[in-house]
Amino acid sequence: MNAYDYIDWLFEQLDVDFDVERTKLMPLLSGGKAVGAIAFELNYPGDVELFEEKFRTSASIAGAVLGMALAQQRQQHFAERFAPLICVRSGRGPSRPKDTQTRAAPAENSLDALAEIAAGAAHELNNPLAVISGRAQLLAEAESDQEKKRILEQIYENAREASAIIEDLMSFAEPPEARAAQTDVKQILDEAIRLASQKTNVEHINVQIAVAEDVGNVFVDSAQIVSAIANVISNAVESYGDEPGPIKITADAWESGDSVKLQIKDAGCGMDAQTVQKATQPFFSVKAAGRKRGMGLAYVVRFIQLNKGSLNIASEPGRGTTVTVCLPSK
Repeated sequence: MNAYDYIDWLFEQLDVDFDVERTKLMPLLSGGKAVGAIAFELNYPGDVELFEEKFRTSASIAGAVLGMALAQQRQQHFAERFAPLICVRSGRGPSRPKDTQTRAAPAENSLDALAEIAAGAAHELNNPLAVISGRAQLLAEAESDQEKKRILEQIYENAREASAIIEDLMSFAEPPEARAAQTDVKQILDEAIRLASQKTNVEHINVQIAVAEDVGNVFVDSAQIVSAIANVISNAVESYGDEPGPIKITADAWESGDSVKLQIKDAGCGMDAQTVQKATQPFFSVKAAGRKRGMGLAYVVRFIQLNKGSLNIASEPGRGTTVTVCLPSK
């Protein structure tokens, strides 16, 4: 576009001698919206159409990058808004047996705040990432210089990995609504063990299950709870490192008769107080960055919360971890 028709006010501010007759404006788009522009003098003597084609690709990538920067700024605003909520700790609800071990603080309010931030971030970043990965792939396919091709392929692969993280954030922030139904506790545990076996690549997990005779069904979305329990069992398996160890799972009915208490115990490495407090935060991990850090226990708490249950973690370094999950029976 002819720049002077749109930004004549800008020329008055700049200490640059633009030839306004030759100055053009290239919008930078992100998600179909203009988030910026490049103003330049068009002195190119060759094929203008070819110039426009090459410039269009560069402008698309620049628009995506600028869109991400603006999204980051907006998410900083969200983070500042919700920071007070993240610090809030809700009440503990029904009383639970006391002990002297370190326990994770309830995180319902914290998770709600994090979920809202995650949803905003995911929506803002999805479109720019799609543009970056798509353009990088197209450029890589057309590039003959092998070094440039390798760099473009790296951009494409990393953008795809970032998109996978966004998908994790989306499923955490906006999970499907729980479809509760009466489900047998033993069935949930059996399915969770099979899923944990797949997650950990351990064919035979050493699990000892004890379900009390008075335990009936639970009223939950079985798929969500199986996924949650499988994550807890997977963590228990990994707590032993390379040496497999036993995992004990018990199921008992609460005295009130309106819920079932599941306990998953391991005798693995355990966690200190600081680690327990952070264990249910999204992407928190004691693993080094880039080594399967993920949503793990954040998913567990999220799914259990959606099914009107509760979770508690008790752990001591070198003595193992006990995760207590309470689920409604009606």
